[in-house]
Amino acid sequence: MTATPPAIAAIVGPTAAGKSALALALAERLPLEIISADSRQVYRGMDIGTAKPSAGERAEVPHHLIDLVAPDEPFTVADWVAAARALLPQVAARERLPLIVGGTGLYLSALLDGFDFERQAWSPDLRARLDLELSNEGLPPLAERLRRLAPAVAAATDLRNPRRVLRALERAEAGDVDPPRATPYGGRTLLIGLRLPREELRGRIERRARHMLSAGLLDETQRLLRAGYRAALPSMSGIGYAEAARHLAGEWNLEETVAAIVQRSVRLAKRQMTWFRRDPRIRWLDARNPILVERAEQLLAGARA
Repeated sequence: MTATPPAIAAIVGPTAAGKSALALALAERLPLEIISADSRQVYRGMDIGTAKPSAGERAEVPHHLIDLVAPDEPFTVADWVAAARALLPQVAARERLPLIVGGTGLYLSALLDGFDFERQAWSPDLRARLDLELSNEGLPPLAERLRRLAPAVAAATDLRNPRRVLRALERAEAGDVDPPRATPYGGRTLLIGLRLPREELRGRIERRARHMLSAGLLDETQRLLRAGYRAALPSMSGIGYAEAARHLAGEWNLEETVAAIVQRSVRLAKRQMTWFRRDPRIRWLDARNPILVERAEQLLAGARA
């Protein structure tokens, strides 16, 4: 008889909403281990620009799926799902709750919805292009393209759901035109989402951008470039590093660099919220709530019961 997969929880939401801070606060109250669901934190040597937990924080609470590959090594959603699936029973065996924390919605969806990613490679370049098209053109043109490329996939896809349309298009443009096989996660799940008013989130994003620069983002980017990691790499095109590289090349002054980081981060936050709002499993909490930690603790305690 197959054992039931362990219960898991997740904290999701837009960039700079306070997901990591909430997770660390909860770790002081509950036995848990943190599993990063951040597509940038997998890269070694990219610490400041990806807002990785500090060495002290990692010493206090076990963190997983951080620093897995070099910036020029490929890393796919299938790689992340395979690593996460292997970790979950290990964490549960230590009588701790696996707490997935991050803003990469595709990672979490792939784990919970159980799509079979093993039969195709996932291209970060393709995903970045489709994300940009969604931001610039909206969902209808992408849905129509999916109908043309893979009618059977389109018929099995919720064409009002951006994350499902993007994922289906990724598969179709990679040559896979059959509907995906899926085996949803079999254990209990609790998804907590953090939300903030738009202007307050923008303020947090700007403060974080300035903090990253004062903490050494320019020096970190310079080290990566000198190590041979080209600015065109998918990892180096991430928010913060691309802008820092242009500043180092003399294209922007410091204030222009901050403004560019903030602008891209705000756009990312908008896409993240569009993705997560479509998921009815998420229990949304106001990130400004003075009893946020207590409220999240109650939800997690119920998930572990």
